[in-house]
Amino acid sequence: MFSNITCYTIDKYQPNAQPHVKIREERKLLVHNLTASFSGSLAAPFLTIFYYEIAKQSFFLTGLVNYAPTLLSVFMGLIWARISDSNGKRKTFVVIASATGIATTMAMSYVENVDQLLVIRLAGAITGSAGGAAFSALFAKTFKKNRGSSLGKYDAMGIIGSFVGSLASGYLYSTIGFRTMLRIIALLNLIPLGIILSIKEEPEPRHKFDLKHLVEIPRIPRKFWRVYASRLLITLPGSIGGSIIGIYFIKYLGGTPELWSIVAAATTLTGLSSTLYGKLADRMSVRQMFTLAGLGWTALYIGYFLAQDPIIFAAILVIPVWPAFWVAYRKALMDISDQTERATFFAVESLLTSIYGSVLGITTSYIADLINPRMLFLVSAIAALSSTIAVQKLLSFEKGLNVKKPPFEVHVNLEPIIEPISKIKGKMISH
Repeated sequence: MFSNITCYTIDKYQPNAQPHVKIREERKLLVHNLTASFSGSLAAPFLTIFYYEIAKQSFFLTGLVNYAPTLLSVFMGLIWARISDSNGKRKTFVVIASATGIATTMAMSYVENVDQLLVIRLAGAITGSAGGAAFSALFAKTFKKNRGSSLGKYDAMGIIGSFVGSLASGYLYSTIGFRTMLRIIALLNLIPLGIILSIKEEPEPRHKFDLKHLVEIPRIPRKFWRVYASRLLITLPGSIGGSIIGIYFIKYLGGTPELWSIVAAATTLTGLSSTLYGKLADRMSVRQMFTLAGLGWTALYIGYFLAQDPIIFAAILVIPVWPAFWVAYRKALMDISDQTERATFFAVESLLTSIYGSVLGITTSYIADLINPRMLFLVSAIAALSSTIAVQKLLSFEKGLNVKKPPFEVHVNLEPIIEPISKIKGKMISH
């Protein structure tokens, strides 16, 4: 599901761009995220469950359908990103990706078995991957100031759309069925596509494109690798246990589709905290933000493991931890992208992340068929705590990731909390 929009920006390539034009394009981005999030969230709460049922209740086949197309899309996405960086255009690739998403969603509503589902998703990944990195590049160019706050606003619009869509999804799932929902969603996605088409693109300077340029290793700033290693660690719990939460809630805890849609809506709404986290991300270091997220996920996955009632499970699930990580990480990526080819940089990041997440996701899906899926939550909690401790080492000396705090800021110091834990566990971590 790609949400890419081309925007005017004020930078060295566009010295004559007017501030009011930039603001108008930023607002279009916000509206696009609102509409795309609404249509996407109609399916999101039940998409994995749909895969699970088509796969005849096999976690492994569900994971294969879910992650194999992702692997293909990121490899293709890197190629699309190279082409986008070379010709300086983004909008064409965004339109291709959006149109592919509409066609794929419609086709999925007619599948009869897991083989058909996998083929459709793999085919959609080829051109559906054309817009992801291009949008990330344009977003980074559009929002150059107060990126944490801008990401907070952008996420807030997406959360509002997702809340409304998630709230309606349970009722629609029970009354018209998921296949009909997919057809409605495909039609609704024409709206964000129309918004994309309404935007006038100001292309960047062209670069020579050839086969050598396509396969050459892109220049990645050194500071990226510490941030990225920390990202892999902090998101490890979600890669282990996060993908089975919806199935576990309905198939194992006995939650109803209507209750699950309410949970999904409430979880999405609490994500409005991204506005607050965005402001914190402008004033705190990446290490501090990752620490907040890591400790939060440790507590959440312990709660998931202990909860035996769907109501209690739901109450734990709505606690907003993910915005703390996601806003801080994207802000860090945007800051780093200022030093390299944006679209290619984001595509490389997506490629690495998807390989990691897909391999781990398929592996844990296979394990979930062999053991009680509940045990994955306990493993996730242990991984979250260990990762939080490791991040203190990875980012402690990365000066470029620490921001200067304004004079009026209330200082938030997590060292008294983290350092004692770090000392106790220090021997477990490789220096």
